[in-house]
Amino acid sequence: MAQSTMDEALILHLQGIQKCFGGVHALKGVDFALRRGEVHALLGENGAGKSTLIKVLTGVHRPDDGKILLRGQPVTISDPIDARRKGIGAIYQELSLIDSLTVAENIFLGNEPVATPLGIKRLSQLYRDSDAFLKRFGIAISSRAMVSDLGLGQKRVIEIVKALAINAEILLLDEPTTGMSRAEIDTLFSIMQSLKQKNVTMIYISHYLDEVFQCCDRATVFRDGRNAGRFEIGTATVQDLVRAMIGHTVTGERFRPSADRTGDPVVLEARQYQTTAMREPVSFAVHRGEIVGFTGIVGAGKSELAGSLFGASRRTGGELRMHDRPIRLHSPHDTRGHRIAYIPEDRKTQGLILGDSVENNIVLPHIEQTQNRLGLLDRRKKHAIASDIGARMCLQPLNVRMLAGNLSGGNQQKVALGKWLTAKPELILLDEPTRGIDIGAKAEIYRLIVQMAEEGNSVLVFSSEMEELLGICDRIFVLCKGRIAGEDTALHATAESLLTLAMGAETYA
Repeated sequence: MAQSTMDEALILHLQGIQKCFGGVHALKGVDFALRRGEVHALLGENGAGKSTLIKVLTGVHRPDDGKILLRGQPVTISDPIDARRKGIGAIYQELSLIDSLTVAENIFLGNEPVATPLGIKRLSQLYRDSDAFLKRFGIAISSRAMVSDLGLGQKRVIEIVKALAINAEILLLDEPTTGMSRAEIDTLFSIMQSLKQKNVTMIYISHYLDEVFQCCDRATVFRDGRNAGRFEIGTATVQDLVRAMIGHTVTGERFRPSADRTGDPVVLEARQYQTTAMREPVSFAVHRGEIVGFTGIVGAGKSELAGSLFGASRRTGGELRMHDRPIRLHSPHDTRGHRIAYIPEDRKTQGLILGDSVENNIVLPHIEQTQNRLGLLDRRKKHAIASDIGARMCLQPLNVRMLAGNLSGGNQQKVALGKWLTAKPELILLDEPTRGIDIGAKAEIYRLIVQMAEEGNSVLVFSSEMEELLGICDRIFVLCKGRIAGEDTALHATAESLLTLAMGAETYA
């Protein structure tokens, strides 16, 4: 009887959902149950399967197996339009509003009231219906205002109203607070509370656990495409959720002894340094031979910080110093004289030319080293330099004339690293250095990074994989919402403590 009562309270129940993309098993028989009128958090680290499940629910992907029960009845969701017809609306991180239209025109876009069979729009009815929706949910925005004049928080609210205008009973909110101020977030949570009272059901996806504890009733955690736990927020703790997200697969392997290198000479110092992605200035110093990690979830600002330290994105304030002398980096070209190397997050489009040879990729940043006395290209010299770097990188296969695009992901990353060695850098910036490569290749990359540090280079590793930072770094900075939320040594920190800081949940611990 208790089970029957629970089933009747469910507005949505996904059972045994599976989804594969080629050889990648994104969802491995997950279950997800949604009670009518609740705010349910969907949590998990990057790659856990959250986005795939949402795309199944909104008709973007068809599941390979499993059932979707909507209001107790089995359904097939064929496409996003079909999802909206079934009362499922989605508000994504990227806005879908049209700035050149009014609030009312956006709310009813594609669903405008018409007066005649010829489809003439009834503008007066459009604005009356919009005003009724806005008033119903206590939203103090004029239906005649241009969307271009609204703030980001107000635009998010209009996205919600737009979904409700098609009678959505289930709302998917994907990182809805991205870029919003504290006041705008509080307004959003107030509106969500009003929607709950009107029996609207919400799925809330966020990387920030402080938000989850503020506005959610329950949480489901995914890990590696599987269910990792379901929690009542009123009785759960941050530690419960974090442990479910991380699991028990941590090996704790260290690739070199951690040491206090703060007594060594300072190579790089940032003083009250700020980028467009940073809400607060950051200050830190990096010492010779030290590996310093920066971690944080998506949107924390770590990739923007990495790019700005190479002159690839704009600094908005503060000062950079190398060897206690101020430096100015207006573009990557300015880093050449300072011996700074940078391996970007996306090696396929930013780090390598996949249609060119390994040899040409390796020598490209410093092609002048392959010239003879007359300034002409010395092909033998070029091949010797590339072959030497390939051997140092343990490149497999060691054939520098093959196309970079024909290498495995791990070997491509070795080329991206190796091409900077000809410059003999003293500061190396690595953004997500092991993304998309297998475990064995990761271990090789870690050993190369450690080797670079042992040769006296200073290394900054910007990574969302906290376990890899714990295995190679001396110190780790945690970024959260564009500020430094904490700093710790790799020996003292744990994946749990880092993730708690990164998700802004230290006050709920």
